[in-house]
Amino acid sequence: LIQLLAELELPATGVLWDIGAGVGSVGLEALRLRPALALWALEQRGGSAALIWANAERLGVRPAAVLEGRAPAALAELPDPDRVLLGGGGRDRGALLESVLRRLRPGGVVVIPLATVEALAELRPLLEQAGLAVRVSQHQAWRGSPLADGTRLAPLNPVLILQGRRVGSSEPR
Repeated sequence: LIQLLAELELPATGVLWDIGAGVGSVGLEALRLRPALALWALEQRGGSAALIWANAERLGVRPAAVLEGRAPAALAELPDPDRVLLGGGGRDRGALLESVLRRLRPGGVVVIPLATVEALAELRPLLEQAGLAVRVSQHQAWRGSPLADGTRLAPLNPVLILQGRRVGSSEPR
């Protein structure tokens, strides 16, 4: 969560899309850090909007909107983004990323957490072909696990983070 927020390089104001928002963790924490951001959270699973709104209330933040639907169709009426967290998309993530890139404002940043190198190989070229500056990082965590009289560190699956920055002014319109 913290690394994704750092990779988003959140501006003081602007529009943040959280696509595949889940329970809203990243987008809602972004609002805690930058209350003047307009968060548009999208999750396809039914019932997710109520959960995200409940989490927002618990955290004392107010998204611009929380939508249930499938991207990219559900993005049509949203204002163009300055920042995008693309946490969903599944097998259609390439087409979804292309749709996001058509709308990303100058200076905008898109951040994509990935679980596989195949996803990285699919999406990185799309960012590069669109003229974005690309950065890739990998993050690993471990959990303590009992071993004889001690504790060993058992690795969790690593997460790859793909970041693309559109060339242009970094200030939102």
